[in-house]
Amino acid sequence: MKVTNEPRSRFEQMNSKHSTKKYSYCFFDYLYYRLYVTYKKHNDPPRFSACCVFAATFDVMLLFLSIYVNNVLTDSYFSRKNFTELQGGLMVLCLDTLFCVIPFYLRYTRKRTAAILLKYKGNKWNRIIPIWIIYTFPGWGLLAGIGIYMLIFK
Repeated sequence: MKVTNEPRSRFEQMNSKHSTKKYSYCFFDYLYYRLYVTYKKHNDPPRFSACCVFAATFDVMLLFLSIYVNNVLTDSYFSRKNFTELQGGLMVLCLDTLFCVIPFYLRYTRKRTAAILLKYKGNKWNRIIPIWIIYTFPGWGLLAGIGIYMLIFK
């Protein structure tokens, strides 16, 4: 197999030389890499857009967790009878920002992004997993949540 030396961007070159911090990588980092590369190819803001897809996936989990807690803990303070719809919407928006968007945006800094781009460039999984599967994770979470909800409460 012929190995080609693809030119790296100036951003990747600068951060690869000066980056002394060793990162541990997980599956979310690979997903972030795939989303980042796709959004960068389509001239969208890649870091923010990839973090928003992660936030949407965790929003779905937060939605079903709140439904479950509301059905199980009906007499607690956080039940639906103690809040209006506006208060509930504001609380979900605040929780979403606090627990979904901010942690991912803080985790994937410019230096970490450069390290992830170098690590996963040319990975064999890039050819195996199509990008549409990664984009449908929020939908899969929604369907899994509905299925679990139907199993538990019906």
